[in-house]
Amino acid sequence: MAVTVTPVTAGVRLHISDVTATADADVTATVPHGLPTTPTIVILTQRLSQALTALSAWAATTIDGVNVVCTKLASAGSGNAGVQLRVIAMAPHSLIS
Repeated sequence: MAVTVTPVTAGVRLHISDVTATADADVTATVPHGLPTTPTIVILTQRLSQALTALSAWAATTIDGVNVVCTKLASAGSGNAGVQLRVIAMAPHSLIS
């Protein structure tokens, strides 16, 4: 079993990836964002509805100049073959930074 990170959009100021954790024990996803700096905005969107008892509860635990690292709970039923999480990372634009 493994965590799969699939890039959806990769740009200079915006990176979007989908995360799939197929097993309950797959609790860490490392999303390389490829942005020229540490993202100032990171949005996590749940893509797969799960039973409350199987909630994966993804959270961004590390945001740096290379990766956004997300972790989830290892609750029974939290692994799924479908996309569970969308990670959107945005770098500041020179007009607002």
